[in-house]
Amino acid sequence: MHKFLPKLFLALVAMIFAVSSTASAMPEIFPFDQVKSGMHGKAYTVVDGTGKIEQFDVEIVGVTDDGKGSKRMIMAKASGDVIQRTGGVLQGMSGSPVYIDGKLVGALAATLKEMSPYIFFITPIENMLELWTLPDPKAEVNRFKNEQPKDETSDDDKSVEEPADKIVDKSVEKSVEEPDEETQELGAFYLGGFDSAGRDFLRRELNSLGFKTLDVPPASTERGVRLGATLEPGSALGVAIVYGDFSLGSTGTVTAVDGNRILAFGHPFTHAGNVNFFMTDASVIGSVSGVTGNGVKLAGIGHIIGRVNQDREAGVAGILGTFPAVVPITVTVHDTALDKQETFNATIAYNENLVPKLGASIAYTALSKMADSLSESTVDIEFNIKTDAVSGGEISRKNVFYNPSDVGQVAVVELMQTLNLICSNTAKESNIFGVDVNISFDTERRTASIVSITPEKKSVKPGETVNLTVELQPYRKPVEKVVLPYTVPLTARHGNLALDVHGGALSPANQNSNPNESYEDKINSLLKAGKNNQLVVDIGSTGEVRTDKQIREDIQRAKRIQERLKREGQTVKKSDNKIDTRYIIDNVMRTTLNVEKV
Repeated sequence: MHKFLPKLFLALVAMIFAVSSTASAMPEIFPFDQVKSGMHGKAYTVVDGTGKIEQFDVEIVGVTDDGKGSKRMIMAKASGDVIQRTGGVLQGMSGSPVYIDGKLVGALAATLKEMSPYIFFITPIENMLELWTLPDPKAEVNRFKNEQPKDETSDDDKSVEEPADKIVDKSVEKSVEEPDEETQELGAFYLGGFDSAGRDFLRRELNSLGFKTLDVPPASTERGVRLGATLEPGSALGVAIVYGDFSLGSTGTVTAVDGNRILAFGHPFTHAGNVNFFMTDASVIGSVSGVTGNGVKLAGIGHIIGRVNQDREAGVAGILGTFPAVVPITVTVHDTALDKQETFNATIAYNENLVPKLGASIAYTALSKMADSLSESTVDIEFNIKTDAVSGGEISRKNVFYNPSDVGQVAVVELMQTLNLICSNTAKESNIFGVDVNISFDTERRTASIVSITPEKKSVKPGETVNLTVELQPYRKPVEKVVLPYTVPLTARHGNLALDVHGGALSPANQNSNPNESYEDKINSLLKAGKNNQLVVDIGSTGEVRTDKQIREDIQRAKRIQERLKREGQTVKKSDNKIDTRYIIDNVMRTTLNVEKV
């Protein structure tokens, strides 16, 4: 990550903190041990598009305590005009601050599943305040990646439409835990920009991490970074992992503000501990009531205003004016049949578990949104990942895919595998500075089968290069011929040499596997793997097991041949033993050469 921090931005940060610190201060709290059944209070939240914070009545029903302080909850009942309008307590109200005698009791957090929409649970504020005291080792904050913000002011209402891919920092490693069986946390994971196929793909990928609920809210049109933003208890708030043309996040309510620090939700977002997620403002569209407490407050995430750094049982905590590390991803999709092209941009809050799955899901969805159908299609995909995981600073890969049902799902697998390999470095954390994906597709089936192989000569010498003429039968097209050069290994023994010609994807499994190879070598092995549209020639398996003595003899013979060729002024011109074609090669065929005795 770049360590450059413009002086202008330092000044802006100071101004942001100055503005934020005067906006709100932590109110006096109402201790949990003084909460009694029958007490009355008020709760505050936004329920419609006006953005106005409104209050509703709260009556304490009772308290629960496991005796250890970690599972303390307050049961309450909501009433009043606001609650009558909404039809009860809704998803999205989580975090709404509850006061008794003007003192903060805690945050509205959960309801009883499938029961009264008016009964809810409050997370005590003492539990939430602990979030501000926890260590924050991922807090390399306030660093813009390449350039400073375009705006040079920090007025409260001034929005800087700075692309989210300019924001930098670090992230998180844990998965989501299931909520209590008896209660239903008043939050949901929201998706924006994903079509139905993209949502299904993302669900499958994230289920293993515990993400169970993915809904689709109205998309907010507000985007960019908002400097100098302020919040107050009861304000709508967003937390996001993906931001941009695609978004993945949740909305709720601010519980407490103290300077530039905030507490919200009253329950976890992903339950991932110390995190680096986007904190955003949020726009409430309206409320939809449910018969038995399943109503929802519809809201969309807006401007990035800070960083969420704690995501725990008691809620989420964050810091205004600081920003998370991100992985910017750009996906350009070209429909070759209609000659249409569109580019999609998003940023992923850096998380080693999520970046591979989210990156692949974004690429898949971009393709799905451009294509009427992904069945019976051929996809050319190329990706470039800028990272310090390899010495060259970049990882690139091209390949071609065909699938009769959904080609997109197979086309993004290598992207996911490569991102996963980068994120799984056990020696150190590798930075990802950007991901560029280029995809082109058409409805033509570009597959072909090998129907014959003709060597230009049958008798060859070790080190000699011989051309193999390969006839290909494309799907519903005339036969085509291609020439595949092959260099006979110096270790080749006298007699018949069996050669297998095949598509790159049909290479023998784990033929280059080495459990002791380095991290960078593992990445290079993945990138050098055969491609679907390549013709590759390998020595065919004969089932013979070579002894160590025979292998040593082969090596010594190769050295003698090489020395002789050198004395004669000859050099071995090695070929790659593979060539690219227009087609995905779907079979294997064998031919033989006769290796002369030397």
